[in-house]
Amino acid sequence: MQFDLSRGKTAIFIGSSVCEGCGATDGHGWSALTAERMARNGWRTSNCAIGGQTTADVLLRLERDVLEHRPAVCFVGLGLSNEGLTTAADPAVPCGIFLSNLAKIVSALKAGGVLPIVGGVYPNDEYTPAQAAWLRRVRDEMDAWDVPVLQWLSHLEDGHGHYPAGWTADPWHPNDTGHRAFYESIPQSLWTLLDCPLP
Repeated sequence: MQFDLSRGKTAIFIGSSVCEGCGATDGHGWSALTAERMARNGWRTSNCAIGGQTTADVLLRLERDVLEHRPAVCFVGLGLSNEGLTTAADPAVPCGIFLSNLAKIVSALKAGGVLPIVGGVYPNDEYTPAQAAWLRRVRDEMDAWDVPVLQWLSHLEDGHGHYPAGWTADPWHPNDTGHRAFYESIPQSLWTLLDCPLP
């Protein structure tokens, strides 16, 4: 899979608070670190992530905030906590909505000639063991998708769906160390795909 070279090296980040950089010093989170590496390799990027957004929220503004600008690539960074996993009586409901809407986002981006790069699920210190099990089920389903998925969970959780000690600004958001771990877990295969040899 390749990005549309006719659009140049242009990328947009869309999502919620972790994609926005919440929890990191001056909002300089994983997406900013990613954008910096991309800039060193000739990319132009922008970030329109908004804290608290759900997959449904992003679907509503995808045309205006991404597709109209015709980027080559779009990073999508959304989390299950905003879908209500921590409070749902039946975890299957928010997980199903999350997967269904993410699939619609991916389809819309592909139809618009944009390469989707989808952020996978990630920890939350409020998840119960049962909710963490659902987190892994969603991760496994996304692993079969035909677009790049940043499978963060195995790099970021403590085995219980939570962040490792010292990695959080609050129960929901990583701190600088956590955001750095998000960034460092991006596989070399993606940097090769995006023609980003400079670290």
